[in-house]
Amino acid sequence: MATNLKKASIAIREKAKRDYSPSWVGCEAWDENQFLRYFHSSMAYYRMESSSKELKGKVIDWMGKNGYDKKTIASFKKTKDNRCSLTVGSIASCLLRGMQSTRQDFNNGRDTATWLGKEIAKVIDEGKNDIDEDAVSAQAVKTNVYVPSIQERVRDAAYKMTEEIENAYESFQTDPDAFDPKAFKVLNLLKSQQAKAAHARIIKDFYARDLAELEELASGNADEQLKEGYKHRSRKQIKNFIQFLTEVQTACTMLMQEAKVNKKPRAKKPTDTSKVVAKLKYMKTNEPLKLVSVNPVDIIGAGELWVYNTKSRKLGKYVASEFNTLGVKGTTITGFDQIKSICKTLRKPEEKLKEFKTAGKIALRKFLDEINATDTMMNGRLNEETILLKVA
Repeated sequence: MATNLKKASIAIREKAKRDYSPSWVGCEAWDENQFLRYFHSSMAYYRMESSSKELKGKVIDWMGKNGYDKKTIASFKKTKDNRCSLTVGSIASCLLRGMQSTRQDFNNGRDTATWLGKEIAKVIDEGKNDIDEDAVSAQAVKTNVYVPSIQERVRDAAYKMTEEIENAYESFQTDPDAFDPKAFKVLNLLKSQQAKAAHARIIKDFYARDLAELEELASGNADEQLKEGYKHRSRKQIKNFIQFLTEVQTACTMLMQEAKVNKKPRAKKPTDTSKVVAKLKYMKTNEPLKLVSVNPVDIIGAGELWVYNTKSRKLGKYVASEFNTLGVKGTTITGFDQIKSICKTLRKPEEKLKEFKTAGKIALRKFLDEINATDTMMNGRLNEETILLKVA
């Protein structure tokens, strides 16, 4: 009995150590279609199942097995984890699991290992400041934990929401003749994942390149390399997948538009009235006539404004137009009725202005009518000779 328990325990530990990531054993014998399909599914696996930190460890393993010296490996290791993209980490993982570095029918025959080496060099170069910061404050590195930015968290969340879309890719690669683009309700799928406008924008951009490539192919204007890459696909198959990718773009666009419609309008910041009237030109006081201007701030929102020009001897009244109030823009009164807003010249300003000061609301209604002078339309402009007599 004890022996059986021991064997079971060993089996559990061995199973835990087993690597379930995609294996490329025997890929040398695969045809172009098999190789490309497996490549796409492998990249999707690492995007869904691994983090940048985990995949960075795979890159370090690959460097150790491909002749990199300890100093270079240490330089790469000290860079921030997020500098190692999911693509770089996934490629390194595939190479470690046996993927061919070079194939004539894949990636135009370019060497994948050479590309990976250049990306590693780029990460080391861009992460030099990370290394300097660590050297200056080793203790901070031990205590501080890297916190991804909001943009990084949104991007990672968006990629996780594409699992069903990636499954559609896989089903198309597996059986393109049976692929039905109408079977995938992308909008409902994204909504079930609680996708917001920010996620939709990232997902839309992520698949836009594939759609553009297939549309170029379908147009008949594709170059020879693009035609060669899809020569194993029929027109109907390409058309169906274009329809699916278009549905992805449409769904993402709808989510972005819905967010705009549902977005609450930003509360308008109250206007500082003192700044609005800051440039207004007027006379504050007039000693000979014993006049003092009212506060120009009171003009804003008022229904009437009485003014007197000490140079032209004109007494005038601005009346707000219907469904409007008076306002100020620069040195000009706004919102007034151009017909009702008039002024008249005073023959004896001292007497008439003294009478104006004591007049009540009822008397002011006919005050201008009782002045024997010609009506002149007001133009809204004020100057240094103008006294602001009254606001109502």
